Amino acid sequence: MITEIELLTEQECLEVQAGIHEMKELWLQPQLNMPAYKLGAASYIDAVLSKADYYDKAKHYNLILYSRFRWLYERLSSALAEQLKAFINYQKNLAIPGFHIFLSHKMFEQPIAPIHFDLQYQEVDWETTEVINLSQPISFTLAIALPKNGGGLNVWDIRHEEIIGLSPAAMSQLIHSRQKTFNPYKLGWLALHSGHIAHQMAPGKNLQSDDQRITLQGHGVLCGQTWQLYW
Repeated sequence: MITEIELLTEQECLEVQAGIHEMKELWLQPQLNMPAYKLGAASYIDAVLSKADYYDKAKHYNLILYSRFRWLYERLSSALAEQLKAFINYQKNLAIPGFHIFLSHKMFEQPIAPIHFDLQYQEVDWETTEVINLSQPISFTLAIALPKNGGGLNVWDIRHEEIIGLSPAAMSQLIHSRQKTFNPYKLGWLALHSGHIAHQMAPGKNLQSDDQRITLQGHGVLCGQTWQLYW
C-alpha cells in the first residue's frame, strides 16, 4: 500500500531542516497547547476554517517556499513523474506541499492523531477545464528529520468506499476488525500512497528532548493527463 522513493541524501535532509529552522518566524501553530507547527497552507486545516484565509496563505507561502526550496520541489515533481508515468504540476491557485514540524513532547507518544482518509480535495476549488478524477488521489510524505527511535505511518487495509454511509460506531468497529500495519519512514525517502486508505500518524517511541519530526506533506489529483499537486 506504500511505495517508497529515494529522494534526498542525509546531507540534503540536514540542509532542508536548517532552512526550515531559519524560517521559524513563519511557522504556524494550529493548536497552541501542542509543539506542533506547519510551514505553509494546509487545506485540511486552513480551507476547512476559511477558504479565503487558505487562498491568502497559499499565495503568501507559495512564493516563500518555492523561492527557498525550488530545487526540492523540482526534484519531487521529477520523481513523481517517473513513478506515476505522467505529467506533474503544482495547482496554481492552491498551496504547494508544505512542512509539518513536531518538536519533542511526551504527548506525541500517544495515538493522538486521528485515523482518517485524505479527502481535502473536497475543500478547495479546482481551476481546470480537464476531467478531474477524485476517486484515486495520492498522498505523500517525505521524512526530513525523524526522532532517534524513528517515526512512521499506521495503515489499515480499509478503502474510503467501505466506510461511506457508516455511522461512527460502525466505522470504529470496522477499523478495529482489520489489522494495523506500521510503515516506518526512512530519512530522505518519499512514502507514496492512496489518500483513500485509512491511515494515522504513528505515535513516537521514547522521545528524547532534542527529537524532531519534520516532514514534507502533499497530495495529488489527476486532472486529465496531469497530476496536480497541492497541500
